[in-house]
Amino acid sequence: MRRPFLFAFTGIAFFVFWALAHPSFEMTASMTEWPQVLWFSATLLSLAVALPVFGRMMGSRWAVRLASIAGAGIGLSSIANIFEDGFGIDAFFFAFILGNLILEVSLLVLTIVIARTFRDRHKALALIPAGTIAGIVLFVAAGGPVMLATWLGAAAAAVLMSGRTPIPATPATR
Repeated sequence: MRRPFLFAFTGIAFFVFWALAHPSFEMTASMTEWPQVLWFSATLLSLAVALPVFGRMMGSRWAVRLASIAGAGIGLSSIANIFEDGFGIDAFFFAFILGNLILEVSLLVLTIVIARTFRDRHKALALIPAGTIAGIVLFVAAGGPVMLATWLGAAAAAVLMSGRTPIPATPATR
């Protein structure tokens, strides 16, 4: 039952941060205050942990690799955020963007892999990486609710799949 809890926690963490911190496109004074910097970085770190777990839940070699790469990308962004906003080192902005770019590209490929190679009802699990892309891209406007719905969906899928054999995939994904 740890997997559904992790997925639900990730969605809730993003929603709570989004609802209470009121992120914006403009840099505000509160965005550089240590509690908010650490809170945002911890929220990103929860996604960095959840993504590889999601990949292992999918069971295919490609899903595990792509989800792990995505997790490493957002992990980089989490650490870069501490240096950029917390310590005020502007050069870490590029590391933050690089981490997000790695996340987005690997999630896009993961969405395609799941949609094209998994069978039947498991194709719907492509909505998890796709929803995560949408949640990150639209974070300021609607990212909290999108991430909440996406990762609560992942938690529900994890509950439904617990105790079952790995997801059947086409031979190309094994």
